[in-house]
Amino acid sequence: MGPEFLLVIIGFSVPAVTGIGWVTNKLLGRFHERILRVEKRMDNTDADLNSMYHRLPIEYVLKVDFLRELQQMQENFKQINIKLDKLIEKL
Repeated sequence: MGPEFLLVIIGFSVPAVTGIGWVTNKLLGRFHERILRVEKRMDNTDADLNSMYHRLPIEYVLKVDFLRELQQMQENFKQINIKLDKLIEKL
């Protein structure tokens, strides 16, 4: 083993090690970016679910509650009509 052989080994091993380091750095960087994108999507989904949860009582109502409210309105209108009829009769 002469010094030339040692220089050839060092000459090939240094770029190979730095190349492997560069490739590893790129792969880990892309993996990190993907993790950040997934976290961002999860945060957006969580925010969407929270906003939907907070809007839920305002925008959505059970059918039974809706029908009950309609019946109460009809009863109130009947009472108003009865009162108006009595008032007209007195006049």
